[in-house]
Amino acid sequence: MMSRQEEDPLLQLQRLRSAIREIAHDMSNPLGVMRMAVYYLQNGKPEKEKQEHYFAVIGETVEKVAEGLAKLRALSEAPASGPQSSPGKDIPS
Repeated sequence: MMSRQEEDPLLQLQRLRSAIREIAHDMSNPLGVMRMAVYYLQNGKPEKEKQEHYFAVIGETVEKVAEGLAKLRALSEAPASGPQSSPGKDIPS
């Protein structure tokens, strides 16, 4: 088995791009959810129960973004060589 250092640079770049796309997707979806909740809080004049729901959604979604940032940090700290795996799969969630 070839180490990542011995791997074709083009393949390494493709793996990196794939991992970045996955992380960007994982982070953009929660941001859309938060935007929608904030919009309803600002423009919908929701009842207290709905307000609590939207704030809970925002809180849960912030946690998902934090998880995505942790994946990104782990990716930046991953060793340059080691066993091959698919992008993002060896990054702790």
